[in-house]
Amino acid sequence: MYPPIYTPVCYNRWVINWGINDETHEVVGTQFDFRRDVKNEPLEHYLARQIVPDIAFSFHEVNFEGKRLVLLKIPKAKNTPTSFDGVRYMRIGSSKVNVNKYPDREANLFEVLSDREKTIEHIESEYQDLTFERLFTYYAGRGISLKSATFKKNLGLLTNDGKYNLMAQLLSDNSHIPIRVSIFRGETKASPLFSVKEFGNTCVLLSLDKVLEYADVINIIQADERERIVSRKDISLFDMSAFREAIINAFVHNKWTDGNAPMITVYSNRVEILSRGTLDSKQTIDGFYMGESIPVNQKLSDIFLQLHISERSGRGVPKITDIYGKDVFDFRENSIAVNIPFNWINNMGNNVGKR
Repeated sequence: MYPPIYTPVCYNRWVINWGINDETHEVVGTQFDFRRDVKNEPLEHYLARQIVPDIAFSFHEVNFEGKRLVLLKIPKAKNTPTSFDGVRYMRIGSSKVNVNKYPDREANLFEVLSDREKTIEHIESEYQDLTFERLFTYYAGRGISLKSATFKKNLGLLTNDGKYNLMAQLLSDNSHIPIRVSIFRGETKASPLFSVKEFGNTCVLLSLDKVLEYADVINIIQADERERIVSRKDISLFDMSAFREAIINAFVHNKWTDGNAPMITVYSNRVEILSRGTLDSKQTIDGFYMGESIPVNQKLSDIFLQLHISERSGRGVPKITDIYGKDVFDFRENSIAVNIPFNWINNMGNNVGKR
Protein backbone atom coordinates (compact mmCIF):
# COMPACT_ATOMS: atom_id res chain seq x y z
CA MET A 1 0.00 0.00 0.00
CA TYR A 2 1.37 3.37 -0.95
CA PRO A 3 1.63 6.03 1.80
CA PRO A 4 -0.76 8.98 1.62
CA ILE A 5 0.26 12.17 -0.17
CA TYR A 6 -0.80 15.68 0.76
CA THR A 7 -2.44 18.08 -1.65
CA PRO A 8 -3.55 21.71 -1.04
CA VAL A 9 -6.92 22.02 -2.81
CA CYS A 10 -7.40 25.63 -1.75
CA TYR A 11 -5.99 28.04 0.79
CA ASN A 12 -8.26 26.92 3.64
CA ARG A 13 -8.16 23.15 3.17
CA TRP A 14 -5.76 20.27 2.62
CA VAL A 15 -6.45 16.76 1.38
CA ILE A 16 -4.60 13.55 2.26
CA ASN A 17 -4.84 11.03 -0.56
CA TRP A 18 -4.49 7.24 -0.35
CA GLY A 19 -4.06 5.40 -3.64
CA ILE A 20 -1.70 7.76 -5.48
CA ASN A 21 2.00 7.05 -5.92
CA ASP A 22 3.91 9.62 -3.87
CA GLU A 23 6.69 10.05 -6.44
CA THR A 24 5.01 9.65 -9.83
CA HIS A 25 1.46 10.69 -8.79
CA GLU A 26 0.20 7.67 -10.71
CA VAL A 27 -3.24 6.47 -9.60
CA VAL A 28 -2.61 2.98 -8.19
CA GLY A 29 -5.57 2.42 -5.84
CA THR A 30 -5.55 1.55 -2.14
CA GLN A 31 -6.86 -1.00 0.35
CA PHE A 32 -6.79 1.51 3.21
CA ASP A 33 -9.89 1.10 5.38
CA PHE A 34 -10.87 4.31 7.14
CA ARG A 35 -13.82 2.52 8.78
CA ARG A 36 -11.59 0.22 10.82
CA ASP A 37 -11.42 0.33 14.60
CA VAL A 38 -8.57 1.87 16.55
CA LYS A 39 -8.38 1.02 20.25
CA ASN A 40 -11.88 -0.44 20.13
CA GLU A 41 -13.55 2.56 18.47
CA PRO A 42 -14.04 3.66 14.85
CA LEU A 43 -11.00 5.48 13.42
CA GLU A 44 -13.00 8.59 12.51
CA HIS A 45 -14.47 8.86 16.01
CA TYR A 46 -11.07 8.20 17.57
CA LEU A 47 -9.46 11.03 15.59
CA ALA A 48 -12.35 13.45 16.28
CA ARG A 49 -12.10 12.80 20.00
CA GLN A 50 -8.35 13.45 20.05
CA ILE A 51 -8.42 16.69 18.00
CA VAL A 52 -9.07 19.96 19.84
CA PRO A 53 -10.63 22.24 18.73
CA ASP A 54 -12.77 20.28 16.28
CA ILE A 55 -11.86 20.98 12.64
CA ALA A 56 -14.66 19.00 10.96
CA PHE A 57 -12.39 16.74 8.91
CA SER A 58 -14.06 14.13 6.70
CA PHE A 59 -13.14 10.90 4.87
CA HIS A 60 -14.33 10.25 1.31
CA GLU A 61 -14.10 7.14 -0.85
CA VAL A 62 -14.01 7.65 -4.62
CA ASN A 63 -13.54 5.51 -7.69
CA PHE A 64 -11.21 6.89 -10.36
CA GLU A 65 -10.70 4.94 -13.55
CA GLY A 66 -11.71 1.76 -11.78
CA LYS A 67 -9.32 2.26 -8.87
CA ARG A 68 -10.30 2.99 -5.30
CA LEU A 69 -9.05 6.19 -3.67
CA VAL A 70 -9.55 7.47 -0.13
CA LEU A 71 -9.48 11.22 0.56
CA LEU A 72 -9.24 12.91 3.94
CA LYS A 73 -10.28 16.57 3.78
CA ILE A 74 -8.72 18.70 6.52
CA PRO A 75 -9.77 22.36 6.99
CA LYS A 76 -7.10 24.74 8.21
CA ALA A 77 -7.06 25.83 11.83
CA LYS A 78 -8.89 29.02 12.80
CA ASN A 79 -7.95 31.37 15.63
CA THR A 80 -5.99 28.73 17.62
CA PRO A 81 -3.64 25.89 16.59
CA THR A 82 -5.03 22.37 16.54
CA SER A 83 -3.79 19.80 19.06
CA PHE A 84 -3.85 16.00 18.91
CA ASP A 85 -4.10 14.13 22.21
CA GLY A 86 -3.33 17.38 24.02
CA VAL A 87 -0.19 18.15 22.01
CA ARG A 88 0.26 20.74 19.25
CA TYR A 89 2.75 19.73 16.57
CA MET A 90 4.57 21.61 13.85
CA ARG A 91 7.28 20.84 11.32
CA ILE A 92 10.80 22.23 11.46
CA GLY A 93 12.50 21.05 8.30
CA SER A 94 11.52 17.39 7.92
CA SER A 95 11.00 16.84 11.66
CA LYS A 96 7.72 16.84 13.60
CA VAL A 97 8.15 18.62 16.94
CA ASN A 98 6.08 19.60 19.96
CA VAL A 99 5.26 23.31 19.61
CA ASN A 100 5.50 23.81 23.39
CA LYS A 101 9.26 23.31 23.17
CA TYR A 102 9.55 26.29 20.81
CA PRO A 103 7.72 29.20 22.51
CA ASP A 104 8.72 31.86 19.96
CA ARG A 105 7.41 29.76 17.07
CA GLU A 106 4.25 29.01 19.06
CA ALA A 107 3.67 32.72 19.69
CA ASN A 108 4.16 33.43 15.98
CA LEU A 109 1.68 30.67 15.11
CA PHE A 110 -0.98 32.23 17.33
CA GLU A 111 -0.23 35.63 15.81
CA VAL A 112 -0.62 34.31 12.25
CA LEU A 113 -3.94 32.64 13.05
CA SER A 114 -5.36 35.67 14.85
CA ASP A 115 -4.20 37.92 12.00
CA ARG A 116 -6.78 36.31 9.74
CA GLU A 117 -9.42 38.31 11.55
CA LYS A 118 -7.62 41.63 11.08
CA THR A 119 -8.80 43.95 8.32
CA ILE A 120 -7.95 47.50 7.30
CA GLU A 121 -11.30 48.56 8.82
CA HIS A 122 -10.63 47.08 12.25
CA ILE A 123 -6.99 48.11 12.75
CA GLU A 124 -6.54 51.52 14.33
CA SER A 125 -4.23 53.83 12.41
CA GLU A 126 -0.99 54.81 14.05
CA TYR A 127 -1.75 58.35 12.85
CA GLN A 128 -4.87 60.17 14.04
CA ASP A 129 -4.14 63.65 12.63
CA LEU A 130 -5.24 62.67 9.12
CA THR A 131 -6.56 65.04 6.47
CA PHE A 132 -8.49 64.19 3.30
CA GLU A 133 -8.31 67.13 0.86
CA ARG A 134 -6.97 64.96 -1.96
CA LEU A 135 -9.67 62.35 -1.40
CA PHE A 136 -12.37 65.05 -1.74
CA THR A 137 -10.70 66.35 -4.91
CA TYR A 138 -10.43 62.85 -6.36
CA TYR A 139 -14.11 62.14 -5.75
CA ALA A 140 -15.09 65.51 -7.20
CA GLY A 141 -13.09 64.70 -10.32
CA ARG A 142 -15.23 61.59 -10.72
CA GLY A 143 -18.43 63.59 -10.36
CA ILE A 144 -19.16 62.44 -6.79
CA SER A 145 -19.56 64.89 -3.93
CA LEU A 146 -18.41 63.82 -0.47
CA LYS A 147 -20.04 65.40 2.57
CA SER A 148 -17.73 66.41 5.41
CA ALA A 149 -20.24 65.33 8.05
CA THR A 150 -20.78 61.81 6.76
CA PHE A 151 -17.85 60.67 4.58
CA LYS A 152 -15.95 59.01 7.43
CA LYS A 153 -18.88 56.77 8.28
CA ASN A 154 -19.99 56.19 4.70
CA LEU A 155 -16.52 55.14 3.54
CA GLY A 156 -15.83 53.06 6.65
CA LEU A 157 -12.89 55.12 7.89
CA LEU A 158 -13.52 54.67 11.63
CA THR A 159 -13.03 51.81 14.06
CA ASN A 160 -15.84 50.79 16.41
CA ASP A 161 -14.54 53.24 19.02
CA GLY A 162 -14.44 56.17 16.58
CA LYS A 163 -10.71 56.23 15.80
CA TYR A 164 -9.27 56.49 12.30
CA ASN A 165 -8.54 53.01 10.93
CA LEU A 166 -5.92 51.79 8.47
CA MET A 167 -8.35 52.37 5.60
CA ALA A 168 -8.53 56.05 6.55
CA GLN A 169 -4.74 56.18 6.59
CA LEU A 170 -4.58 54.72 3.07
CA LEU A 171 -7.03 57.32 1.74
CA SER A 172 -5.56 60.29 3.61
CA ASP A 173 -3.33 63.03 2.24
CA ASN A 174 -0.34 61.30 3.82
CA SER A 175 -0.68 57.52 3.98
CA HIS A 176 2.85 57.10 5.40
CA ILE A 177 3.20 54.06 3.11
CA PRO A 178 5.75 54.33 0.26
CA ILE A 179 4.88 52.94 -3.17
CA ARG A 180 7.83 52.56 -5.49
CA VAL A 181 8.63 51.48 -9.03
CA SER A 182 12.18 50.10 -9.25
CA ILE A 183 13.95 49.67 -12.57
CA PHE A 184 16.85 47.24 -13.03
CA ARG A 185 19.06 47.00 -16.10
CA GLY A 186 19.04 43.19 -16.16
CA GLU A 187 16.65 40.33 -15.51
CA THR A 188 17.18 40.00 -11.74
CA LYS A 189 17.65 42.22 -8.70
CA ALA A 190 21.32 41.32 -8.81
CA SER A 191 21.52 43.57 -11.89
CA PRO A 192 22.46 47.25 -11.54
CA LEU A 193 19.60 49.39 -10.22
CA PHE A 194 18.80 52.09 -12.74
CA SER A 195 16.20 54.18 -10.91
CA VAL A 196 13.52 54.21 -8.22
CA LYS A 197 10.37 56.29 -8.63
CA GLU A 198 8.27 57.23 -5.57
CA PHE A 199 4.48 57.32 -5.90
CA GLY A 200 3.35 56.68 -2.34
CA ASN A 201 2.91 58.57 0.93
CA THR A 202 -0.30 60.09 -0.38
CA CYS A 203 -3.89 59.02 -0.97
CA VAL A 204 -3.67 55.50 -2.37
CA LEU A 205 -6.09 56.44 -5.17
CA LEU A 206 -3.65 59.07 -6.43
CA SER A 207 -0.75 56.65 -6.07
CA LEU A 208 -2.57 54.17 -8.27
CA ASP A 209 -3.18 56.83 -10.95
CA LYS A 210 0.48 57.88 -10.87
CA VAL A 211 1.69 54.30 -11.28
CA LEU A 212 -0.62 53.81 -14.26
CA GLU A 213 0.58 57.09 -15.79
CA TYR A 214 4.20 56.04 -15.32
CA ALA A 215 3.42 52.73 -17.01
CA ASP A 216 2.57 54.70 -20.15
CA VAL A 217 6.11 56.08 -20.05
CA ILE A 218 7.65 52.63 -19.60
CA ASN A 219 5.46 51.09 -22.28
CA ILE A 220 7.59 52.09 -25.24
CA ILE A 221 5.88 52.17 -28.61
CA GLN A 222 8.22 50.42 -31.04
CA ALA A 223 8.30 50.99 -34.76
CA ASP A 224 8.08 47.59 -36.45
CA GLU A 225 9.51 47.93 -39.94
CA ARG A 226 9.97 44.23 -40.49
CA GLU A 227 8.46 43.20 -43.84
CA ARG A 228 7.37 46.81 -44.33
CA ILE A 229 5.85 47.61 -47.71
CA VAL A 230 4.15 50.99 -47.25
CA SER A 231 3.29 51.76 -43.65
CA ARG A 232 4.96 50.53 -40.50
CA LYS A 233 3.31 48.99 -37.46
CA ASP A 234 3.56 50.41 -33.96
CA ILE A 235 3.95 47.70 -31.30
CA SER A 236 3.84 48.41 -27.58
CA LEU A 237 6.33 46.85 -25.19
CA PHE A 238 3.54 45.16 -23.20
CA ASP A 239 -0.23 45.01 -23.14
CA MET A 240 -1.44 48.01 -21.13
CA SER A 241 -4.87 46.55 -20.37
CA ALA A 242 -3.31 43.48 -18.73
CA PHE A 243 -0.92 45.69 -16.77
CA ARG A 244 -3.79 47.87 -15.59
CA GLU A 245 -5.78 44.85 -14.37
CA ALA A 246 -2.72 43.49 -12.56
CA ILE A 247 -2.01 46.82 -10.83
CA ILE A 248 -5.61 47.36 -9.73
CA ASN A 249 -5.80 43.81 -8.38
CA ALA A 250 -2.54 44.34 -6.52
CA PHE A 251 -3.87 47.49 -4.82
CA VAL A 252 -7.30 46.04 -4.01
CA HIS A 253 -6.09 42.68 -2.72
CA ASN A 254 -2.82 43.76 -1.09
CA LYS A 255 -2.35 42.82 2.56
CA TRP A 256 -2.15 46.41 3.77
CA THR A 257 -2.46 45.24 7.39
CA ASP A 258 1.28 44.47 7.30
CA GLY A 259 2.05 48.10 6.47
CA ASN A 260 3.59 47.23 3.10
CA ALA A 261 2.48 48.38 -0.33
CA PRO A 262 2.50 46.42 -3.60
CA MET A 263 5.94 46.25 -5.23
CA ILE A 264 6.40 47.12 -8.90
CA THR A 265 9.72 46.09 -10.42
CA VAL A 266 10.82 46.65 -14.02
CA TYR A 267 13.46 44.32 -15.45
CA SER A 268 14.95 44.23 -18.92
CA ASN A 269 12.56 41.48 -20.02
CA ARG A 270 9.42 41.99 -17.91
CA VAL A 271 7.58 44.04 -15.31
CA GLU A 272 6.66 42.32 -12.06
CA ILE A 273 3.66 43.42 -9.98
CA LEU A 274 3.76 41.89 -6.51
CA SER A 275 1.00 42.14 -3.92
CA ARG A 276 1.48 41.10 -0.30
CA GLY A 277 -0.48 38.21 1.14
CA THR A 278 -2.10 35.19 -0.47
CA LEU A 279 -5.56 34.36 -1.77
CA ASP A 280 -8.53 34.82 0.52
CA SER A 281 -9.22 31.70 2.59
CA LYS A 282 -12.51 31.22 0.74
CA GLN A 283 -10.83 31.34 -2.68
CA THR A 284 -9.53 28.41 -4.73
CA ILE A 285 -6.91 28.36 -7.45
CA ASP A 286 -9.49 27.29 -10.03
CA GLY A 287 -11.87 30.03 -8.87
CA PHE A 288 -9.06 32.57 -9.05
CA TYR A 289 -8.27 31.79 -12.68
CA MET A 290 -11.98 31.73 -13.57
CA GLY A 291 -12.41 35.25 -12.22
CA GLU A 292 -14.49 34.41 -9.14
CA SER A 293 -13.51 37.56 -7.29
CA ILE A 294 -13.34 37.46 -3.48
CA PRO A 295 -11.93 40.79 -2.29
CA VAL A 296 -9.33 40.66 0.47
CA ASN A 297 -10.15 44.27 1.41
CA GLN A 298 -13.91 44.48 0.98
CA LYS A 299 -14.36 48.18 1.85
CA LEU A 300 -11.49 49.29 -0.35
CA SER A 301 -12.92 47.18 -3.16
CA ASP A 302 -16.28 48.93 -2.66
CA ILE A 303 -14.60 52.32 -3.10
CA PHE A 304 -12.81 51.21 -6.27
CA LEU A 305 -16.18 50.03 -7.59
CA GLN A 306 -17.91 53.28 -6.63
CA LEU A 307 -15.25 55.30 -8.44
CA HIS A 308 -15.39 53.02 -11.51
CA ILE A 309 -11.72 52.12 -11.09
CA SER A 310 -12.72 48.49 -11.11
CA GLU A 311 -15.91 46.71 -12.10
CA ARG A 312 -15.76 43.67 -9.81
CA SER A 313 -16.88 41.66 -12.81
CA GLY A 314 -14.14 39.12 -12.28
CA ARG A 315 -12.65 39.66 -15.73
CA GLY A 316 -9.25 40.96 -14.57
CA VAL A 317 -7.44 37.65 -14.12
CA PRO A 318 -9.10 35.99 -17.17
CA LYS A 319 -8.05 38.99 -19.27
CA ILE A 320 -4.43 38.63 -18.13
CA THR A 321 -4.35 34.88 -18.70
CA ASP A 322 -6.05 35.24 -22.08
CA ILE A 323 -3.19 37.49 -23.22
CA TYR A 324 -0.21 35.95 -21.42
CA GLY A 325 -1.33 32.58 -20.02
CA LYS A 326 -1.44 31.31 -16.43
CA ASP A 327 2.33 31.05 -16.11
CA VAL A 328 2.63 34.80 -15.53
CA PHE A 329 1.19 34.27 -12.04
CA ASP A 330 3.61 33.21 -9.32
CA PHE A 331 2.04 32.14 -6.01
CA ARG A 332 4.61 32.53 -3.26
CA GLU A 333 4.45 31.85 0.46
CA ASN A 334 3.47 35.40 1.43
CA SER A 335 2.74 37.14 -1.86
CA ILE A 336 1.36 36.83 -5.37
CA ALA A 337 3.36 38.16 -8.32
CA VAL A 338 2.35 38.81 -11.92
CA ASN A 339 5.22 38.88 -14.41
CA ILE A 340 4.20 40.61 -17.64
CA PRO A 341 6.79 39.90 -20.36
CA PHE A 342 8.18 42.55 -22.68
CA ASN A 343 7.79 42.21 -26.43
CA TRP A 344 11.09 43.64 -27.60
CA ILE A 345 11.26 43.66 -31.40
CA ASN A 346 14.58 45.52 -31.70
CA ASN A 347 16.65 43.38 -29.32
CA MET A 348 17.01 46.05 -26.65
CA GLY A 349 17.44 43.36 -23.97
CA ASN A 350 19.52 44.56 -21.03
CA ASN A 351 19.70 48.07 -22.47
CA VAL A 352 16.32 48.97 -20.96
CA GLY A 353 16.64 52.16 -19.01
CA LYS A 354 19.91 53.19 -20.65
CA ARG A 355 20.23 56.46 -22.51
